[in-house]
Amino acid sequence: MYGATKAQIGVGGTSATSIGVLGQTGAKAPVFDKTTTYTAGVVGTSRDATGVTGFSQNNTGVLGTLGAGGPVVPNVPNAAGVYGSSDVGFGVIGTSNMSTGVVGFSTNGVGVFGQTANPGSYAGFFVGNLLVTGQITAGVKDAVVPFPDGTHRLLHCMESPEHWFEDFGTAKLKRGRAVVKLDADFGKVIKSGDYRVFLTPEGDCRGLYVRRKTANRFEARELQGGTSSVAFSYCIVGRRKDITTHRRFAKIDIKAPMLLAPRTGRRQSSVEALLAKARKQAGARPGRARRRKTARAPLSLSTLLAKTRKQAGAKAARRRKRAKKRA
Repeated sequence: MYGATKAQIGVGGTSATSIGVLGQTGAKAPVFDKTTTYTAGVVGTSRDATGVTGFSQNNTGVLGTLGAGGPVVPNVPNAAGVYGSSDVGFGVIGTSNMSTGVVGFSTNGVGVFGQTANPGSYAGFFVGNLLVTGQITAGVKDAVVPFPDGTHRLLHCMESPEHWFEDFGTAKLKRGRAVVKLDADFGKVIKSGDYRVFLTPEGDCRGLYVRRKTANRFEARELQGGTSSVAFSYCIVGRRKDITTHRRFAKIDIKAPMLLAPRTGRRQSSVEALLAKARKQAGARPGRARRRKTARAPLSLSTLLAKTRKQAGAKAARRRKRAKKRA
C-alpha cells in the first residue's frame, strides 16, 4: 500500500484487537505469527534492513506517546529524529542482550542529554559501573560508600585548579637520611620529575626536608644535620601526564550546548495538531460527551479518506483564488 499527500494522512490503518499497520521487507523477513495475541499500532519486520523508518524534513521522524504524553523539554524544539513521551511510564526504553542499550552520538553537540526540573531527583541515574574516557565537568562530585548500618553515605571530592594525581606512603630515616622510590606505576601516569613531596614525621626529631628529587625517587633528611631514625609519612602530588593543555580557573558555560530555542511562527504540523486535539479531549471535563444530544459514530476509512480529499481540494482552491487576487 502506498499513500502520498501534501497536508493530510498518507496511509491510515486501525484495528480493534490486532495490528493497525503491518509492514515486512526481505524475502526472508521474520514472518509475523497472526495467531499470537501481540497487538500494536504499527509493526515492521525485516531480516537485513530496517524494520521501521521515520523521516521528516522539519519535524519529528518517529513519535511515540504513552498516555496523554509527558512534559515538554524546556528550551528544546519539539522536533527530533525519535520523540518518546509519557505521563504514566518511561518515555524511551532501549535494551540489548549483546550490545549497547541506548547510543547517543553527535559531531558538534551533546551525545546524550538529561535534565530534571525536580532538585531532589537526578538528570541521570546509573546502577552499576560507569566508564568515562573524557573529562567530567560537574558542580559537585561525590562518592557513594556503604556504611556499617547498611545505608549509603556521600563523601565529597577535593577540588584543585589543576590536574593532579596523589600517592601516599611511609618510610623511616636511618641516621637522619632516607631514599624513597616512587611507585613504578604511579611514575608512569605523572609528568616525569614534576611532582611535590610533603613529609610528616611520626616521632620527635628536628624536622624533615626533601634533599633531592629525581624522576623515580626522592631523598628525605632531618633538619640541622640530625641523625635520628624516626619514621615518617609522605604525600606525593604529581601533574597528570595525559593532559597536555590546561588553563587554571578556565571559564565554562554551564548551559548545555546545541539546545536551540523552540521555533516561533512555525506552522503547526498535522501530527502536532492531532496531538493538541487529543490532549484537549483528554483534559475535557467528565460528562461532556454525555450532555451531547447524539454521539457521533466513528467514520469508516473510506469515508475518512473521501473527507480528507475534499478538505485538501477546498484548501487548494482557496490558495489558487488568493494567488489570482494577488496577481
